[in-house]
Amino acid sequence: MEGFENRPLFFVYAPPLKGVRPSKRNDLQPPYADASPWESSIYYWWWEYLRRHEGYKRTCDQGGKGRYSKLYQDFGDVHNTEFWPWWREHNYLFAEPKPRQVEEVYRVSADPLTLTVQIPLENKQSLSMQQIKRLLEPKLQASKQRKTESRAMYPVVTKPVLPSIYMHLRVWDAKRAHPRASDIELADIANVPINRLVDGMTERFVKEGTEGYEKYHRVIRRRKQLAVQRHLRIAVQYIENVGKGYFPLRTSR
Repeated sequence: MEGFENRPLFFVYAPPLKGVRPSKRNDLQPPYADASPWESSIYYWWWEYLRRHEGYKRTCDQGGKGRYSKLYQDFGDVHNTEFWPWWREHNYLFAEPKPRQVEEVYRVSADPLTLTVQIPLENKQSLSMQQIKRLLEPKLQASKQRKTESRAMYPVVTKPVLPSIYMHLRVWDAKRAHPRASDIELADIANVPINRLVDGMTERFVKEGTEGYEKYHRVIRRRKQLAVQRHLRIAVQYIENVGKGYFPLRTSR
């Protein structure tokens, strides 16, 4: 891809790696305990969710022809390859463009992210650098306080929470594998975490056969049901929007 060759790529969020990350940048919270290093990257889950999009799969099966042909031109066949070969060929989709360079200009820019300065050339360089620093520092500080938008071809649209993204998909996959299972059964199949404290007590402190025992399990069943329904609802929204080039996004665009 033009503009991305022969230079290190920068991503707003940590890219997937097979080993230990060499830099000190903070990664996202892993999706689950003992997750592989690459599973702690939002870009891996972008690939996984796109693989769940039925319409995009039909376009892949048809060699790029169909409703999602435009998206296919960028993402390619995500079903006919493993993640790593796909990532090596498509990582530029999520990379930031090359940083702009300091340059001489002959007109004032209206770009709010550009500061045009006038530098007297008769001054010593050290004096000019001091003056530039005093002028630039408050501008940069104000810029940092504003939310900086990604300029990637496909930016991550919201701050991702990987444990949630993982669980949404885990429940969705469980539903596909067990279409006749109830929501409560799916919660157990997918091992959905729920709050198991009812009226300040856990199951071990509730005596079997009592009214409190029945109430406890009634509340737990309801929590399982609601949790599964929520995970499925969000998974469907994520899958729908990833087919439009947005992830992770719940609302329609």
